[in-house]
Amino acid sequence: MNNITTTLGQTAELHCKVSGNPPPTVRWLKNDAPVVQEPRRISFRATPYGSRLRIRNLDTTDTGYFQCVATNGRSTVSTTGVLFVKFGPPPTASPGSS
Repeated sequence: MNNITTTLGQTAELHCKVSGNPPPTVRWLKNDAPVVQEPRRISFRATPYGSRLRIRNLDTTDTGYFQCVATNGRSTVSTTGVLFVKFGPPPTASPGSS
């Protein structure tokens, strides 16, 4: 999983690539606690390659260690990535505005 640095208000996507037989189930954790989906803001879903976690309208409180944990009954594997949300540059006035 990649580390991501982005700014306030942006959208981040974390991709977890896993496979196995039987196919694994995937859980997402943030700082060792389960990620809770929020309508229209935080969502995760299964993909052909594993799972994707999407966080929209990022806030600095979204910064943390994200872990993807895959289990298929035979074994459990995990990977961790860091999401860092920083303050962006202040908005600039567009030409011609007053």
